[in-house]
Amino acid sequence: MKNNSAKISPLPYVLEFLVVVLGVSVSFGLDGWRNDREQERLHKQDIKSILEDLSQDAERISEVGEHISEGKIAMAKILRQTESFRNENLTYEVFSAELESIGTPYRYSTFYMNNSTYKSLLSNGRLQLFPESVNKKLRDYYEYVSKRVEDNNDIVDAVSLRYYSEHHPWVNYLHGVAALKDIDINEIVAGDPWTYFDGPGVREHYSDLSFLHATLAMLDRVLIHGMQVGLYKSLRNDLEEIIATYAAGKT
Repeated sequence: MKNNSAKISPLPYVLEFLVVVLGVSVSFGLDGWRNDREQERLHKQDIKSILEDLSQDAERISEVGEHISEGKIAMAKILRQTESFRNENLTYEVFSAELESIGTPYRYSTFYMNNSTYKSLLSNGRLQLFPESVNKKLRDYYEYVSKRVEDNNDIVDAVSLRYYSEHHPWVNYLHGVAALKDIDINEIVAGDPWTYFDGPGVREHYSDLSFLHATLAMLDRVLIHGMQVGLYKSLRNDLEEIIATYAAGKT
């Protein structure tokens, strides 16, 4: 008996399969395109944020540099006056008056870089979106310089605190009197900082060789701090130029 049943054609199933594959491929392609566009948008924002951080660093470096310049002049003057006093070319009265006129010789201002964007790039993995040459400069600045900054700042703080606490306490006394005058408490009576050098034992303290040595150490630290900040400035400027050039190529 002849079989009259129609043969089932595979063509509809093949077409259905191709449609499904094409749909999945297009979907993945669109997702990839959207992801690439989002990554590019975030990358441009990261570039902008890095440049903003570097701009803030420049302002801070400039401020610290001004304090260092003032400190160099003031500390050098204290050193000259101290040597003249010790060589008996100045009376104690003139010497102490010179110290009073100088006031606070060095406001030990230190540089702290703004590395918030860099830390974010490390945590989210987008640091790798930068070319290797730019990536390396970023790591050099934020890893190498940050360690130098931390170490140098600790030394500056320690030397400065020791100088004012142990060797040139009149500066602390001056600040203390000024602070007490702002406190409205009748029981507290602010002293007169201009009579400090007439107090018992003060002349002997400032006549001691240790004051000269401490002043030398303080001046040396201010000079070294200045060189370190100069290095930070140079590296910051180089990085900003590289990032700005890279950013221009992304527009």
